[in-house]
Amino acid sequence: MISSLAVAAVSVIVNATVSVVAVATTPLATPSEFLWAEIGPKKALVCKLQQLEPCLNNLPASVRSQLPSASYQFHALLAQRGAMVLPLHDASIAGLVITDFAKIPKYQTINWGVGYFSLALDKQAELTYWHELGHLYAIDALSRQDKTIANPYQHEWLADVYLVWRIAHETNSLDLAWQQYHRRNLAAMADSEFMSHWSVPVLAQILATYSVAQLQQFSDFNEFWQDFSGKLVLHDNDTLDEFSSLMQRTFGAGTVQPLPGYMYWRKPKLGQYLKPTLVRIMGLSAAQSWLAEQQMAGETEVEHY
Repeated sequence: MISSLAVAAVSVIVNATVSVVAVATTPLATPSEFLWAEIGPKKALVCKLQQLEPCLNNLPASVRSQLPSASYQFHALLAQRGAMVLPLHDASIAGLVITDFAKIPKYQTINWGVGYFSLALDKQAELTYWHELGHLYAIDALSRQDKTIANPYQHEWLADVYLVWRIAHETNSLDLAWQQYHRRNLAAMADSEFMSHWSVPVLAQILATYSVAQLQQFSDFNEFWQDFSGKLVLHDNDTLDEFSSLMQRTFGAGTVQPLPGYMYWRKPKLGQYLKPTLVRIMGLSAAQSWLAEQQMAGETEVEHY
């Protein structure tokens, strides 16, 4: 989703971001009220929801006019999400990020025919912040290729592409990238509405292609995107719709019986995408048995148990 944060709210995130994303404050307000994060040649204003009004005062009138005029409208847009980002049209300001990290869940859960499962989510404030910046980095990266983002789904998986690159640089590990992979799978399994954020087909390709060391060799995100975009293979809309239908029929409320004939041509690939997550929450033996029962068994592009 499209969002942000204020310095005081998450000093841990500010400290974590300095090494890759330049951060600066202005004399117009104290650091506790807002944060400027660099997005390529531009910058983004990051505001905590509870300090939104004084934070917005740092935007010039020409930019402020692009945003809702009343504070309740921002609250309505953010709803129950932990963060969102609003891209802006300006020569120097890329967007506005608003955060309310108290709303971020600490677990991703699912309850379907075989049982209830819960995945603990680590460092979700940092990941949420980086993902929201990723929306703006994605706009910048595509603009350098004379392209624009075509739809909200593309916006989400592009933000997760940035997130994986950022995780590699910030944590020297891909553990949190795998957490994002599992979270996206579990969210879509639990509610088909979250297929709109199902970046797993793209994340699987990154995790199968690049090691931490290889990701760290790309000093900025645009450099990484130039390399990865030339290798990326995307599913068309019809295929994604079929995955969504199969996911809903498999994990939807009341589904307990195997469905051997339903969308049989999509089952092997969906099994590849789900296997690492199912192993993570069920264990290897139970996951393999369930996948075989569903006719989804097969080798994954990259194993991570």
